[in-house]
Amino acid sequence: MKTHYGQLTIDEVREADKDRVVILSVSATEDHGSHMPLDTDTVLGMAVAEGAAKLAPEDILVMPPIPYGFNEHHKDFPGVIWIEPETLIAFITDVTKSLAHHGFRRILLLNSHGSNHPVLDLAARKTVIQSEVLCVSCSYWNLISKEINEIRKSELGGIAHAGEFEASIYMHLHPDLVDLSKATRQIAHNPGSKFFNLDLAGGGGKAMLMRWWSSVSEDGTMGDPTVATAENGKLFLDAAINATVELVREIRALPLLPRKDHH
Repeated sequence: MKTHYGQLTIDEVREADKDRVVILSVSATEDHGSHMPLDTDTVLGMAVAEGAAKLAPEDILVMPPIPYGFNEHHKDFPGVIWIEPETLIAFITDVTKSLAHHGFRRILLLNSHGSNHPVLDLAARKTVIQSEVLCVSCSYWNLISKEINEIRKSELGGIAHAGEFEASIYMHLHPDLVDLSKATRQIAHNPGSKFFNLDLAGGGGKAMLMRWWSSVSEDGTMGDPTVATAENGKLFLDAAINATVELVREIRALPLLPRKDHH
């Protein structure tokens, strides 16, 4: 069974099970220090989506990724490609409206770049309003905070941007493209803070402040990639894939509730 949307023919789209969950991975092209490539978010997000599709091919179709995101705050570092949030929301909702036009009823916007999270949330909400289909958004690491904390070697603050989590998964996927000899430990998390959290698996911040990245990071990283291992990368990735499959099956089981105008 084909799981890549782009590999379908027009006849296969016409005849497809329209309740399969279509996963659109949205990421970024940006700095990940000197030890990791610019395409980290895209590679990791697609590994999660494609891994989930391999486990549940009857439930999932994977779209080609959107490899650019809302990340202008990173532009002081070389290589960053940034998209205005309004442009990105419009682009994503054009994709989801197209899918709805062809009859697909269940869409998952799978985020793999932190600052895309509010953008994808709004895009999902707009999709529901405009197209009256089910559209869910999530950042894949938020599905597995418990598992991340069971696997990790780094202290709180070690998993933020190009830290242990991302470096480990990329090492598992493409060990030749990660050079830990160039990695540095950049722990910016303040354990005394009640409201701000600078760790992806730290339980979630109660307030959000996104500064210019160059004001808080010397090399474009935040966290501790020095303790990353390919073995733990596989554990992180497997956990994310399994959780995504669980989420997809919940989405597939959700009822399509009729809209009711109470005027």
